[in-house]
Amino acid sequence: MIKKIYDFYSDDLTSKELENTLFRETPVRYRYYLKELEKSGDIQTGKRGLFSKIKTFTKAFLVKLSPVIRIFYTAAIAGFIFAWLSENWNLAVLTFLIINFILIYEIAEKLTSRDELKVARDLQISLIPKEPPHDDYFEISYYYETAKVVGGDFIDFINKNENVYYISTGDISGKGMSAALYMIQVRLMMRQLSDQFDNPKSVLKGLNKNVFRHIKKGLYFSSILTEVNRNKLKICRAGHSPVLLYEKSTGICREIRQNGMAVGLCEGELFDNSLEEIEVETHSGDIVFYYSDGLTESMNSQKDEFGLDKVKELLCGNFFRSAEDLKSIFLSEINKFIGYSEVHDDITLIILKAK
Repeated sequence: MIKKIYDFYSDDLTSKELENTLFRETPVRYRYYLKELEKSGDIQTGKRGLFSKIKTFTKAFLVKLSPVIRIFYTAAIAGFIFAWLSENWNLAVLTFLIINFILIYEIAEKLTSRDELKVARDLQISLIPKEPPHDDYFEISYYYETAKVVGGDFIDFINKNENVYYISTGDISGKGMSAALYMIQVRLMMRQLSDQFDNPKSVLKGLNKNVFRHIKKGLYFSSILTEVNRNKLKICRAGHSPVLLYEKSTGICREIRQNGMAVGLCEGELFDNSLEEIEVETHSGDIVFYYSDGLTESMNSQKDEFGLDKVKELLCGNFFRSAEDLKSIFLSEINKFIGYSEVHDDITLIILKAK
């Protein structure tokens, strides 16, 4: 019997989940209510300030409940206090049952929302490639992690012909469900346009035109589109974090920082003329590194950023590793750096290592 109870509570419990709940999610929820306190504008110091915070915190919590549940919850708390003072234990049991009923009701609503989010996440994850394309010239490894349940970063590999494919990556403005929905639209649009045009620059120009035509005004996103043709890369950047290139012959890691504004900021010739497409020829041992700003701007508990210099240092110090090993090293280093701090942005990286 005891074993069954133990198995019931510990079956799907992991140490990582426990750590996240205690050290990462709890501070996030605390800051959520702290924002509500700050909105009230009456935070004070001393004993009076503490009482004011408790009062405002309680109000901030109650206002998040529906009106009916708010009344039942307040009545149950008041009834419990009265039962405790009058030692009316029958009433205390009744109020305890009411509070638990409210808890069950609210959890059911939360689980319904979570299930809907899970459907959205499953759909989004299904659009992320399960494995990289087979390439005789490059080892390829990649990683994708959303800050929330769903996110706005995207990765895609688009086949053109037997020897040519596109690498598409980008970062939709905003976070959460809205960014995820736009990410799906942008990805599908990118695939369609890739069939119509013969180079990355033309695809991005067509994408920008279609964003203004078919998606709401005000949406913008950064993107990089790369044509891979054997050991040659044709790269066009639209406001995204610059690609890093480690050249084994020189031992230097440099940024491929060509011009190009984000898609959706403006239309017509101003955007078209901003784009710059460059070609890179790689040699054995060279590394091409794509990343979103969620990597370089990840913060630790002291609000220090991971930074681009750290990324370059890891590439230069581990150039002899495989693409898959490099990915593991980056994930290990970023997790150690962030610790239990909140993840503020999606993290995406793609690694190409020339064979």
